[in-house]
Amino acid sequence: SGVRELWAKYLVRAGYKQTEVGVIPEEWEVKQLAELGDFKNGINKAKEDFGRGFPFVNLMDVFGIPRMNAARADLGLLESTAAERKLYDLRRGDVLFVRSSVKPAGVGLTSLIPDDLPETVFSGFLIRFRDDGLIDDGFKEHCFRSEGFRSRLLAGSTVSANTNINQQALSRLEIAIPQDLSEQR
Repeated sequence: SGVRELWAKYLVRAGYKQTEVGVIPEEWEVKQLAELGDFKNGINKAKEDFGRGFPFVNLMDVFGIPRMNAARADLGLLESTAAERKLYDLRRGDVLFVRSSVKPAGVGLTSLIPDDLPETVFSGFLIRFRDDGLIDDGFKEHCFRSEGFRSRLLAGSTVSANTNINQQALSRLEIAIPQDLSEQR
């Protein structure tokens, strides 16, 4: 192991460093997602609450869609209280992760929310990530769709009838990030 580390260090160009997530510029940091924001599971309601009420983002509204079209008029409806709409709200920059998928490749797929979605809640089949304003929206899209991130996410998932990911596993995932938002852009 020590020889491997020395060899890796020898192969890394000046100004870069070897980290858990790969070779990155010296001034970048590796952070767990829990250090950059919070996760929230979506709302679960009874079957009779669907079809009326307020807009509702379901799994199929975001599955395989990197950036949700916030102007969608075809969102489903869900009866929700004002407290639920506040707790499960969707704001510009939020990222929705798919919690469960029959195929492993589907779990953890992400969709960025490009604009506030007033009075809208999201499904229990999704997990919302809301960062602390330290990550550029485009950088989120890039990081969460990168091959390395997807590999680490799948390694943290569990498999039963479906492949699943939870808040705890997502919180531990690491990304390499420059502190400067203009560099992220």
